[in-house]
Amino acid sequence: MRSVEGLRITGKKQAGPQPQPLADLLANKLLWTFLPEKFSLGKLVSKRARSKCQVEMQWAKTGSLRFALGKEASKKITDLQVDALELMAGQRISFLPPKEILSLFDAIIATREGAEIAAFDDTYYDLVQDFRQPSVQGVLHGNLKKVFGHLADVTGGGEVEMSNGEIWFKRGKERFNMHQTAEGIKKIGILSRLMRNRRLTPTAGCVLFVDEPEVNLHPRAIVLFADMLHEFAHAGIQVYLTTHSYFLLKRLEQLARQHQTDYALLDLRKNAATTGVHGQLSLLKNGLPENPIIEQSLALFDVDVQLDLA
Repeated sequence: MRSVEGLRITGKKQAGPQPQPLADLLANKLLWTFLPEKFSLGKLVSKRARSKCQVEMQWAKTGSLRFALGKEASKKITDLQVDALELMAGQRISFLPPKEILSLFDAIIATREGAEIAAFDDTYYDLVQDFRQPSVQGVLHGNLKKVFGHLADVTGGGEVEMSNGEIWFKRGKERFNMHQTAEGIKKIGILSRLMRNRRLTPTAGCVLFVDEPEVNLHPRAIVLFADMLHEFAHAGIQVYLTTHSYFLLKRLEQLARQHQTDYALLDLRKNAATTGVHGQLSLLKNGLPENPIIEQSLALFDVDVQLDLA
């Protein structure tokens, strides 16, 4: 009887979806994130590159992943090395793209789950799947509670809610669909949902990537958004962001100086000599370094001075 039951269990496992090799999962994620021409990995390699594109990432002290892509690569990664992948177990990563997803929610689902049309990349689809997770009962404390205070300041006390597959913005007795709601509120409403369904919690080893959060936000909302990111970081959530906003940079610099926090700024610039990219790292607690955003702000100030003198 034990042997028969064992065969039945094995048969059930084989009938379901089988685990995929890491190389296949990585290749699929790269394709659906970057959507290269002809859906070919080789198109991600610069035409001017004389050798393969080398990629390496590290985590903890011993974890690492390395792979290479040549121009001839199609949909397979053959050169892959990984160490201590188990150290990444339980890590949750959320990525907020510049454009909000809530007004596009149904379209993203239809094109990715219905027809697999490359209309939206995985940064949008992954966020949709995170947003779908139901809210969890319980009260958030400490720095995350402060985040909700900033959220209320931006939205006027309103909340983005999802019920029966529909998304609404509710404020008091009023209810608005996503096409009637400002994009800034929708973007911030996503953060609220991710905290309520525990996709963003310090205990889960979370990492938050935010791409140009200032898009479609009022300058006051940008400053409040910087305060939220500060509270996320102090709650134990690792935050990475890209920005072109002087308001966001200036507020983060003020917070870093006020709390003596090591907020690092990586200024990326093209290197004309090598046709590559050069990065300069500085700490915001030491003040804002010279960079194109600051330089442009100073240039506008110089024009003001010239106009006043004229």
